[in-house]
Amino acid sequence: MTRKTLIKKYRTLFWYFDQAKLDRMSDAVLVEFILNYGSWEAFCDLVKTLGMHKVAKLFNTQRTKKRTNLLPEISYFFKLFFKKHAPQHIK
Repeated sequence: MTRKTLIKKYRTLFWYFDQAKLDRMSDAVLVEFILNYGSWEAFCDLVKTLGMHKVAKLFNTQRTKKRTNLLPEISYFFKLFFKKHAPQHIK
């Protein structure tokens, strides 16, 4: 699956974005929205598209910022998930 196909498939998660600018969305925003609001299937598609290590790295960067948009329960779950599946990227 390509990045463009992934965004098109889950475009309802990005309802407030200008539809013409969806292709210019950063990978960090894509990860944040799919982790916060997407299904497990959406997460699996994200990992297939970007790769486990890139998703884990982007997640950890967002999670360790002073201010984050990740929901607390999502942050906790994926911290444990990536600690097991991509431990080199989780602090």
